Amino acid sequence: MSESPADQFGNVDKAWRPCFELAWEAFQAGSIPVGAVLTDANGDTVCSGRNRSGERAGPAGQVVGSSIAHAEINTLATLPPGDYADHTLYTTLEPCFLCTAALRHSHVGVVRFAAADPMWHGVDRLPELSDQVARRWTRRDGPLRGHLQTWAALLPLVSAVERGIVSVQQVHAVAMPEVLALARTWAGKEANRLRLLDLDSALMAAWRDVARLP
Repeated sequence: MSESPADQFGNVDKAWRPCFELAWEAFQAGSIPVGAVLTDANGDTVCSGRNRSGERAGPAGQVVGSSIAHAEINTLATLPPGDYADHTLYTTLEPCFLCTAALRHSHVGVVRFAAADPMWHGVDRLPELSDQVARRWTRRDGPLRGHLQTWAALLPLVSAVERGIVSVQQVHAVAMPEVLALARTWAGKEANRLRLLDLDSALMAAWRDVARLP
């Protein structure tokens, strides 16, 4: 194929690489595979985190073993109060309602997400309902173009299939049926085989399947 996984990371902001590495760590650990990184105005990493909902331990100040142990929450949990309008949070999956609120409360200027999450369609319209919500609202930018977007959407879907989350599958059956079909194929044996690999090796092993998807 003309494009490889290495080509993908070479064509995006440098913050995306650690985001995807964190999401992969979460996938390997049995948590929902989402990773996030906060950068300052110079593009330097300020803090980072990943989903830890399926784990019992994690870095000090981060949430573990809980339904709110989301990647964005764990990235922002230890951020001191302040004005971060010139900061950008990168996350592999579009923020849910919980993480959208956390971004607003943290005064982060921009959030960039690799893959859209149709489960939370309409969250971006919240500023229309309240002037106070609109004030300091975090601007949303996404999804990424290309196959990294597919990978970022695929991993959480594999996790949802493995955990038997019917509502997630129903929504994605309409929004991205081809990605859901691959997630169902991978769930279980193939996903466990990939979990034994590092991110680069897993991408290489799975790239042909991923690149076939729209």
